[in-house]
Amino acid sequence: MNKHVLGALAFFLPAVAFAAEGSITGTISAITGWVQSLIPLLMTLAVVVFFWGLVKYIANASDEAAKDSGKTLMIWGMIALFVMVAFWGIIGYFQSSLGLNATLTTTATPAPIAPFGGTGGAGF
Repeated sequence: MNKHVLGALAFFLPAVAFAAEGSITGTISAITGWVQSLIPLLMTLAVVVFFWGLVKYIANASDEAAKDSGKTLMIWGMIALFVMVAFWGIIGYFQSSLGLNATLTTTATPAPIAPFGGTGGAGF
């Protein structure tokens, strides 16, 4: 196995184990939460790649090699955007069909904080 894959597994597996709420449902919910927060970022990157290809295509109208490079960037941007939207839809479908939610809840209630750093008494 590649050392990069092992490094990624070593990084993510403890987080998944600690994110579990005592069942596989908690782990799946945590993973879908991560994926759903990552997909808009990747979609934005795909749109930027598409528009960068469009700019290259328009700016280099006289150079065929540069136009082909811009066209390739636009195609890959559209493919990436399609894949991300499809993946987001698939995750949403499985999440709704399995009755999972991606919100993480905590059971601990934070201690109240007194104003101005005091102890909460009558005097400051």
